Amino acid sequence: MSDHRRSYRKTMSLAALALLGVAGAGAGLLLTARESSTWPAWAWVLWAAAVLLVLLPLGLLLLVISGGVIALRRDTLEAQGKPYAPRGRREWLPGPLVQLLRGVVRNVRSLRPGGPARLDLRPGELVQVKSLEEILRTLDDRGTLDAMPFTPEMATFCGRTVRVFRRVEKLNDWVHKSGLHRVRDTVLLDDLRCDGSAHGGCQANCHLRWREAWLRRAPSAARLPGPSGSAGLEEADLRRLTRRKDETGGERYVCQATELTAGAPPLSWGDPRHYLRDLLTGNVRLRPFMTGVSLALFNAVQRKRGGAWFPAYTMRAPKTTPEGVLNLRAGELVRVKTKQEIELTLDAESRNRGLRFDVEMLRFCGGEYRVQARIDRLILERAGRLLEVKNPCIILEGVMATGEYNGFNPENESIFWREIWLERVVPSPQE
Repeated sequence: MSDHRRSYRKTMSLAALALLGVAGAGAGLLLTARESSTWPAWAWVLWAAAVLLVLLPLGLLLLVISGGVIALRRDTLEAQGKPYAPRGRREWLPGPLVQLLRGVVRNVRSLRPGGPARLDLRPGELVQVKSLEEILRTLDDRGTLDAMPFTPEMATFCGRTVRVFRRVEKLNDWVHKSGLHRVRDTVLLDDLRCDGSAHGGCQANCHLRWREAWLRRAPSAARLPGPSGSAGLEEADLRRLTRRKDETGGERYVCQATELTAGAPPLSWGDPRHYLRDLLTGNVRLRPFMTGVSLALFNAVQRKRGGAWFPAYTMRAPKTTPEGVLNLRAGELVRVKTKQEIELTLDAESRNRGLRFDVEMLRFCGGEYRVQARIDRLILERAGRLLEVKNPCIILEGVMATGEYNGFNPENESIFWREIWLERVVPSPQE
């Protein structure tokens, strides 16, 4: 048995022993209640408080054990070269009754003096992107609303009716490594991605973020009030604002990726409220929510006692990472190599020629997917500089980051693959 699996089993055993102890304490409390006919009211209050103090660790220990079970199962699938990527949507799409109740609540709130003007959109709701003229009036002289840029690529979608894909309640700052940041009144819309046409042809395929002030509920024609800008921007200004002067006097590109968490205050990873918001807003269904929370608690215990995290890597840290050239093109069918094969190509930082193999990618190992695009041109988020990629990356159809290992980060971004991590699937004679 490998060292990391021993570590997982040890943590599960310790949690099980603690669970038995807590369960014994709970049983003792229940037995005392049988002879409580003469207890005063204050004694009942103390007893109820003690029961609650027992139930909390009981639930946490159950989640830790569940996280260990999930980790062992997924580790087995990784060893067997089998994918375990989720097939369904991460989001919870409400039925007609829930939508009706939400509408009633919104109408009641709007009747209150000073009631909220925000849309409070949820996954699955239908919205219409406002006209460009309306949106321009919400922007400041930097082309932003609350520090979030509205880019020329987004103007293409003005007037379109589309469904909300997911709320954006937080973002993980991968650019400056500053952790989670709180975001408000922002959503992702189904399949509305940046084509990079105003940013040097960048091919990052980012999922565009939309302030609620740029949207209205559909099919209602009522125009909701939004912030009124004072800059008097014109459509031509948007392209000019995609570039700014940097500290050295040179030009840098500006987009939603380079300004990822601008205007968003920091948020603690340990704050349970951001997990609850994901569940209550419909960003995550109950089952994937419980899976993600269980793994997070299990890894927290592993970190405290110095055990192995899940997922676990075995990197051999070669001096120069190898390169593989397949010259893949859009539409080709490929298979993602196994975790063990990919580990041989990574350095000590889990990178191959600068590109990181992230834990999000492990769930797709062994699976077969179509090539969506070959990436030759990207904007470096930190520097805002357009880079011609020397070692091209591959995007696969339907392969997106779910955020399960990352605090349910909502961005739904495409995952980049090196060709050495993939292999062509030879068509059968019947095809």
